[in-house]
Amino acid sequence: MTRKFYPHSIYNFLRLADLNSSKKRVLDCGAGGSDPKLAIFNEYGYEVHGIDIDDDQIKDAQEFADKQGIKLNIIKGDMCEIPFENEYFGFVFSYLSMVHLTKKDIGIAIDEIYRVLQKGGLCYINFLSKEDEKYLKNEGSSSGEIHTGHGDREELHSYFDDHEPDKYFDHFDIIYKAKIQHFRGKYHNTGRTCILDYISRKK
Repeated sequence: MTRKFYPHSIYNFLRLADLNSSKKRVLDCGAGGSDPKLAIFNEYGYEVHGIDIDDDQIKDAQEFADKQGIKLNIIKGDMCEIPFENEYFGFVFSYLSMVHLTKKDIGIAIDEIYRVLQKGGLCYINFLSKEDEKYLKNEGSSSGEIHTGHGDREELHSYFDDHEPDKYFDHFDIIYKAKIQHFRGKYHNTGRTCILDYISRKK
């Protein structure tokens, strides 16, 4: 396997997962793309699964997996209707994928994560901060939801004030929360300058 380096927040989640007693089965919501974060969990012996709503993203992830000689088990699926049974996973994460949902649908997706997560299991989700330069440049709406052109299609991005995402975690214990701000350069080649990280445990 080619050695890759991932955002430090992924390593942080992996570290906390290794300390947790839940079954080492992990789901990535928004798992597609040419740089699938599931690969590091596969490397550390987890049973890995992923869902993505975009066929092209799934294809890119499969090409990566084939080149590396690994199996990531990524299927087509909507994080607002996760196609797995209750309490199937010890760990669930979504890395800069939920940012493309409306704030209402983010709440639905996190409720779905709660449903498929075992009691005591961990989830990691990050959000876009309203201090991200792309929000500031777009003179973002008061709701924090911005539609922008992306090639031949329009994309939605949802941005949050500090602590605003707390409302989604009423049924969790928030065990880690951080605001990651880059004044020079971008966050791990994402084009983002300010991210809100949350790791929480299902009560």
